[in-house]
Amino acid sequence: MRCAVFIDGNNIFHSARQLGFEVDYSKLLSLLVGRDRELLRAFFYTGVDETADRQRGFLHWMRRNGFRVVQKPVKLDRDGSRKARLEVEIATDMLSYAEKVDLVILVSGDEDFAYPLQALAQKGVRVEVAGFRSAMANKVMDAADRYIELDQLTERFRKEAGGDDDDEFRERL
Repeated sequence: MRCAVFIDGNNIFHSARQLGFEVDYSKLLSLLVGRDRELLRAFFYTGVDETADRQRGFLHWMRRNGFRVVQKPVKLDRDGSRKARLEVEIATDMLSYAEKVDLVILVSGDEDFAYPLQALAQKGVRVEVAGFRSAMANKVMDAADRYIELDQLTERFRKEAGGDDDDEFRERL
């Protein structure tokens, strides 16, 4: 089964940080793809602060480790929060791969993805969503063929202290 993985970097980063750990993205990718699937592409979407040198290092590491990084400058919202809003890019890329893969794995619980996931399913693509329960919208789970609750699997993709890119990701936002 050919698959593509789409990781909403901001979503998973903040969820993991709330739980007190950092994600090892290579381990997470291996966990999601498993042994019986062929990975066509792995995408990582994130907002970037153009002044953060450490973040550039992390994104360079991601590219060198098999991820297609899609980035967008972080903007300051009226409420003071900093966001990049990459939902359109993620949805567009998922739909563009509908003819190339049998399975799409989305790592995000953002409710905005419910409709694009339904569209993928209508095209005959199997859909799996992975995320932490605290950040997973019910509509997203309902749109998926399978929900992977990452809360139960954290030991399998938790970053060990002292990894090369520990500080780089911390600098992201």
